[in-house]
Amino acid sequence: MASSASVLAAMLVAAGCAAAASAMEMDFYVGDAQGWTTGVNYTAWAKGKQFEANDTLLFFYARNQHTVTEVTKSDYDACAVSGNPISNFGGGALFTSIALSPGTHYFICRVGNHCASGMKLAVTVSNSSDTPRAQPWSRPRSAPTGASTRLHAGGGAVAAAAAVGVLVKLALW
Repeated sequence: MASSASVLAAMLVAAGCAAAASAMEMDFYVGDAQGWTTGVNYTAWAKGKQFEANDTLLFFYARNQHTVTEVTKSDYDACAVSGNPISNFGGGALFTSIALSPGTHYFICRVGNHCASGMKLAVTVSNSSDTPRAQPWSRPRSAPTGASTRLHAGGGAVAAAAAVGVLVKLALW
């Protein structure tokens, strides 16, 4: 039978590993507080951000007024879909969540002249790294509760510390 100290140590290691793994994934709220809408410079928004595999782009927009369409580079440049888009979201949705994979991803809004007016986003995604990154921004006020539940950089340490405190209290009890 394992001692309570070894069980506690195993639980702490497991909690720390899970928290550290989650801490490397980031959620990016496209357009920050403005969301996915006309009148936002998405090139400027993306500039300086480090996108990595397994990060998530969260697009928040007015219901039935926009789409989030992933397209090829040539369709992005033309603001038109020449064939089938890579993916297409919108309609009655309030937000779209897209998990990122390595490479460059191109997104446009297909409604009216929104894309031609600047409603388009290109992001280059690198492989995941173990380097902690600063949280890019917090959830927009219009974001549904629970839209993002993952930990951000630094959140893993907080979660691990909380888990340690709970487990130590249980062990001492």
